[in-house]
Amino acid sequence: PTKAGAFLYGVCMFSPCLCRFPPVQVNLPDQRIQVYDSTQKRWRQICSSSANELLASISCEEVGFISVVNYSVTSVPEASGDGGEFFCVRTNELSYGKKIKDSLFPCDCENREVLTIQCQDCGRRSFAVDRIVGGVDSRQGSWPWQVSLQYDGVHQCGGSIISNRWIVSAAHCFPERYRFVNRWRVLLGSIKPVNANVAEVKTIVYHSSYLPFVDSNIDDNSRDIAVLALTQPLTFNENVQPVCLPAYGQRLIDGQMGTVTGWGNVDYYGHLADVLQEVHVPIISDAVCNAPDYYDNQITTTMFCAGFEKGGTDACQGDSGGPYVAEDCLSKMSRYRLLGVVSWGTGCAMPKKPGVYTRVSRFLPWISTAMRNYQNSPGVHKMART
Repeated sequence: PTKAGAFLYGVCMFSPCLCRFPPVQVNLPDQRIQVYDSTQKRWRQICSSSANELLASISCEEVGFISVVNYSVTSVPEASGDGGEFFCVRTNELSYGKKIKDSLFPCDCENREVLTIQCQDCGRRSFAVDRIVGGVDSRQGSWPWQVSLQYDGVHQCGGSIISNRWIVSAAHCFPERYRFVNRWRVLLGSIKPVNANVAEVKTIVYHSSYLPFVDSNIDDNSRDIAVLALTQPLTFNENVQPVCLPAYGQRLIDGQMGTVTGWGNVDYYGHLADVLQEVHVPIISDAVCNAPDYYDNQITTTMFCAGFEKGGTDACQGDSGGPYVAEDCLSKMSRYRLLGVVSWGTGCAMPKKPGVYTRVSRFLPWISTAMRNYQNSPGVHKMART
């Protein structure tokens, strides 16, 4: 089991490939925040201020860790060689959804006290990778963020744990006929959903600009995302863990392999899987997926495709809302991030008709705002773009 606060993040410290990623890091072992000064081409620590609590929370979010566990202040000795390597905060400009660097300016940090943070760990698994269509049975604990969303005891969709209170899924899983919150249950922590632990749902928030809910005749699945709040916090263990969100500014890489998991149909006209299925499929470029023989310009900037040209492996009915995850090279340790949410597709595993996923990186401010605004609001809510 992983522990809260085991926050390992190093941009350009462990691999040259990381320099393309967002310029925020936590410096090990003392977990000091560092932000890259692109003008002076140097890393600067952040001077302690009255905005420490807010800055700690925003910092965790910006690098894909949903919540801050703890923050503190540490002194930097004069002889440390860090003289002049500081950013100070314009506290009146610091706000959620705005990148940290936009609120910082170089300074001397007269008190020489810098901010340190601990974020909730995420994206870690107990087991290495050893139906979804064309997939294989997963081992228990292999994908500890995967959940089954059930309505009146029947599996409807998948979802992903992102914190001890919140689940990410797809908006289309919650049409009007399925909006009685007390009839939803979240099943987690087991290969077989029937034997899983059960959590009750308190709140469902879906994107108000998911157009099929506005007009059923509209064939545009953009903004297919929702979050669910649980009535009680989860207890994390080796079989129940949160997945990381993308870091702010993190881009998808065409051809990158990712993993889709779910309890959906094992073929288009088949039955639901009894054992959680996993399948590994590459990201397809938007240009290819929008070609006439693929999806003919139906793929918007809030989606991406993943699969093989010949088909054969894919998500299917019942996998909706579930995760598309990939390992990143942003951390010293292997860590998985939720790059996509299973959204739609033509058939299952058909040639040139890959699975289409909600691009989670486009909704990071929306997710953060939904969690803050509705954490204490029972029921079903729709929330617009932030």
